[in-house]
Amino acid sequence: MNNTIGFKIKKLREQKNLSQEDMAHQLDISQSYLSKIENGAIEKIDFLFMQKVSDFFKIEPQYFLDDQIVQNNTDNNNNSAVGNIHSTVTIHNSISESVLENLVQNQEQMSKLMEIQNKLIESLLKK
Repeated sequence: MNNTIGFKIKKLREQKNLSQEDMAHQLDISQSYLSKIENGAIEKIDFLFMQKVSDFFKIEPQYFLDDQIVQNNTDNNNNSAVGNIHSTVTIHNSISESVLENLVQNQEQMSKLMEIQNKLIESLLKK
């Protein structure tokens, strides 16, 4: 079984009976770009695009993680394009509070560093 992101996107698209052209139009990308993703010619895919695809298919972004299959137990009313996926691995979105706090602190530090960097660049450009 092929677990590439492109393969998974193609399977989801086919389950919705959408052409590449229709899906590309709805995602605001070119049909050729979608084709390259599905065929594996483009392997590094922007996170924001993946979120857009996830929202489009009403699935969690974790579905696209390499070698991971996410069990979708909440699809009783057929709102998801995934349908019933019988999986061997279930991913839980449980992040410990300390990890979350560390992420927030890291983000704050990065913001401060970027501010310092921007001020330095401005002062160098003024010279």
